[in-house]
Amino acid sequence: MNIHSKLESTQSSHLIVETRRRADIVVGVPHHAPAGTPHLPCPEHGDSDENTGFVGRYLADRLDCCSIVACNATVDANKHLNSDYTMQIATWRPDVLVEIHGHGKVRSSFDVEISCGSAAFTTASEALARAIERRCLADADLADVSVCGRFADIYFRATKTLTITDPRWLAYHIELSPRLRKPEAGNTGGPTALAFRFCDCLAAALVEKHG
Repeated sequence: MNIHSKLESTQSSHLIVETRRRADIVVGVPHHAPAGTPHLPCPEHGDSDENTGFVGRYLADRLDCCSIVACNATVDANKHLNSDYTMQIATWRPDVLVEIHGHGKVRSSFDVEISCGSAAFTTASEALARAIERRCLADADLADVSVCGRFADIYFRATKTLTITDPRWLAYHIELSPRLRKPEAGNTGGPTALAFRFCDCLAAALVEKHG
């Protein structure tokens, strides 16, 4: 089964691990399921982050960095230091971890929320948010995308997410609204072209901040 088919499958829980040129930055996706599959077979984390695996892999390709996607997870992979997901990230020994998540635009009014896991690192998350927003404003179709990295203002703070609070690396917990990861119409299908254009902005912002 090729990787695209694995991302579309709901039949099993599996990891997609890809090693690319860079290991100083790693992209992680702990809660992927394809669009149309809103729940995971995981009692700890019931809601899936639909289509985030497609977004994360595209971002990793743009950065030419290592990536890991947990598909249809039966455990909440980023909440356990001994999960296969977290241990693989540790094997790469990154300086920066970028985790891609999805929210339903219900608890947050922002299209994009960025947290580094605590108020102490809000300077880093705010700087990345500004770099993304600046690029989105230059694209007419992305100009209305709202991005927030201010710890005090976001809902998804990831304070109990062990991969984000791990002191071995700086981590960005990035929550994307449906428009940046799901199809425009219908319940199934991959992200839109707009979602991938947003990833281009995110990749460029990460390169600006971390080389």
